[in-house]
Amino acid sequence: MTKTAVFFKVPLMPNKDSARKYVRVSAKKKAKNDEWRSKIANLERKFRKAVTGSKKEEAQGLAKDLQKALDKAAKLNVMHKNTASRTVSRLSAAIQRIK
Repeated sequence: MTKTAVFFKVPLMPNKDSARKYVRVSAKKKAKNDEWRSKIANLERKFRKAVTGSKKEEAQGLAKDLQKALDKAAKLNVMHKNTASRTVSRLSAAIQRIK
């Protein structure tokens, strides 16, 4: 019979002032990053829907908005710049495939 360890997620309260500040700062950063990721995911979902529906004009408008959001997210270090660039490249390729 094997034994398994059970780990519980217990929030730790930092003891030093600098550690307390780090917790505050990282919570703010996480909220900002989550907001940007959500915005990008929603735009990408709308874009994919337009592409599958063969709505080229709508897809081009959404691609422009999505590219702007991706570039801004890369600038704010929400995502890596190469990831943003690769996604933009795939957006334009998807638009070119629309008939």
